[in-house]
Amino acid sequence: SEQARVMGLIQEKVNRNWLRPPGTEGLKCTVRVRLGTSGSVLLVSIEESSGNVAFDRSVEAAVRKADPLPMPQSQALIARFRDLTFIFDPS
Repeated sequence: SEQARVMGLIQEKVNRNWLRPPGTEGLKCTVRVRLGTSGSVLLVSIEESSGNVAFDRSVEAAVRKADPLPMPQSQALIARFRDLTFIFDPS
């Protein structure tokens, strides 16, 4: 589906912009991202921490560096992508 395709593109782009802090193997966190209609990153917050502040901050920084994020073509889906929550799991 288009939704799954765009989520995959977003996660790939965030991964490409992410710098792993030392000693954070095996960690993951839940990230909430507010987006503008064009995919611009308006707000990033950690909804569920990995328990490691450096890891969480590195994920926030990666989302900001990945700005703008891919958006779906479908008008119906754009509204759903304006407020995204996903698990960042680089493993």
